[in-house]
Amino acid sequence: MKEIDVLVVEDSYYSADLNIRVLRKAGFNVRYKIASSSKTMREALKDKNWDIILSDNNMPGFDALQAIDIRNQSGSLAPFVIVSEYIQEIDIKKAMEKGCCAYIAKENLNRLGQQVEKILKE
Repeated sequence: MKEIDVLVVEDSYYSADLNIRVLRKAGFNVRYKIASSSKTMREALKDKNWDIILSDNNMPGFDALQAIDIRNQSGSLAPFVIVSEYIQEIDIKKAMEKGCCAYIAKENLNRLGQQVEKILKE
């Protein structure tokens, strides 16, 4: 079983838990932390070197573009994946330009494990 440390940037604990369960079902032994604001995300990035960051886009006062900026400012090299119900194409393009690795729609969450495995191999 592959062990990974995952930072989940998400305001819904249900959605965060669902992401973790999908990764575990895909064969990962997941250690994780949930960050639901820019402040908690900054703290989590100071605490640990994460293997991957999964970020929702629609959070109160906070979105995936801001989250990727925080990752970039922190010096973290953790791959960044947006896992969200809704994000505009222009925002996906901007995120990719800032270093985002992938976008997974929550309706296609079953693809998360395979995508994470591919990203971590690269």
